[in-house]
Parts: sequence; C-alpha cells; structure tokens
Amino acid sequence: MTFSPKPHSLTVPVPVPNNKQTHTSAGTWMPKTWGYSGRRLRLSFRAEFTPAQLYERDDFLRGGYSDAKILRVVDDRVVLGPSLAEGERVYRLKNHGGWRVARGEGPMGTDLLRFYIELDEEVSHGDRSDLYIPKGRVYCSCGYFPFFGTENRSGGAGNAVASMKESYAEELRSIEDRIQKLQDKRSEITNPFSLDGFKLSREIGKLQREAELVVDNLDYASIREPDRSLLTFSKDMDVGLTKEGGVCCRVDKGPMIVEYHILGRFSIASVNLADSTKYQEKR
Repeated sequence: MTFSPKPHSLTVPVPVPNNKQTHTSAGTWMPKTWGYSGRRLRLSFRAEFTPAQLYERDDFLRGGYSDAKILRVVDDRVVLGPSLAEGERVYRLKNHGGWRVARGEGPMGTDLLRFYIELDEEVSHGDRSDLYIPKGRVYCSCGYFPFFGTENRSGGAGNAVASMKESYAEELRSIEDRIQKLQDKRSEITNPFSLDGFKLSREIGKLQREAELVVDNLDYASIREPDRSLLTFSKDMDVGLTKEGGVCCRVDKGPMIVEYHILGRFSIASVNLADSTKYQEKR
C-alpha cells in the first residue's frame, strides 16, 4: 500500500463471523440473535488512500484534522459475495470514507491504520437473515509498519529498528554460548563444595538474568518490527500492514456514550487501480 497520489488501491474482503461468544456485559455486543445461524458475509471493495484532507471529524480516527485524509472507494460501491441462496449483490456507499495513521496507538507503541466506509443501506442476504451489517459507517483498523530500505528516500529509521532487533538476537546468542561454556566447566568439577563451582554457578545465574532482560528487549523489538511473513506490503515495499484487522460499527447508547461493536475481521492486499485483471484475481 502506498499513501500517496499514486493510483494504488486495496482489495478488502471482510468476513463477518457468527456471534456465539459469551457476552461479558449487557449492551456491549451486537444483539444475541445476530449471526446465530453461523453464516458469514463477505464484502469486498477497492479503496484509494488519497492525500486529500478530510475536514469531517470522526472520533474513531482520533487526532487532529490535519492527520485525517479522504478514503475513496472505487465506483462508490461494495460487493457482497454470493451465498447458497442467492448470487452476488452490490451495495452503494453514502459518502467517501476517511483514513488516518494513528501513531503510537497500537501494542507497545506501534502504529495503527484506521479507516472507515459509509454504507447507504443495511447489508445482508435477504430480509430474514440474522446476519447483517448495519447502515452507516463501518470501521476498520490494523497494524501499520513503515519500512525504510537503503533505496528508499525516506531515511534510515526502519534500518535502525531492524538493526536493534538483530543486535538483541546476536547478544542473546552470545550470552547463551557463554552460559553453555560455563556449564560445561562446572560439570567437570567433581567436588560439590568446590569454591570454583560456586563461582561458576554465581556467574551463570548473573548471565541468565542478563539473558532474561535481552529476551524482553527482543520481544519489544519484534513487536515494533514483526516478521515480514506476518505482513502484507505495498507495491513499493515501504509499508507493511498486518494481514488481518478488526471490523466494527458505532452504536450510540445515549448522550456522550458511544460503543464500537465488533462485526468481524478483514484481510487486505495492495493492487493497482489501473490493472483490473489483477483485481479480479485478488477477489
């Protein structure tokens, strides 16, 4: 994905699972009958993350007006995949959507991509379906990870994160090697009361505590820069997104009381708007 004027887009299939989960408290989920049949809805659409300013405020995007941009859905429509009872259906959108990169709002201070579309009508397979997507805005979010390679003009911040992860891994290997050598030395000492054995045990314990700290740092670095196999990348390979994200809708429960009810998950892929053949293959 490229957040620039370049004509790139996203193919976003949105599977909506059933709602057979235990409710933790009343009013915090969709109705109990929602999705009870176990059916799924699969929506797909192409969207361009434009650099145009979004002046309409939405609490889900958070941040200031300057950070929010317009999300343009191609042909202003979404496609509901076929079911056993009926074929593919097309639904129109009410307005353009919006998007924003939320800096530091993800796990361990990572970034999130937040965006939304606005449906002009309820989406479902027939009037009697227990599974539906309410009319209005549908919100999506996933992890956002910029990668700056040496060929990228954006700078070397990504390399700094990558080298930090590699350096912690190398440091951990070095400590583990030293622990193994000390354990081998200690195994050669036959006298259980040997002063040298006590010294080796103390040194091994110190190294093990150091290793625990390095593991914590490595875990942090791994979250900040996850394995590339867990991400889907833009055409330029400068941005990675988590392959799955969350989908929800907004429910106003009363004055100043807003809830976001979970609808399901989405997956995302980068395609070129000018290449309709690739889009059809992605779908």
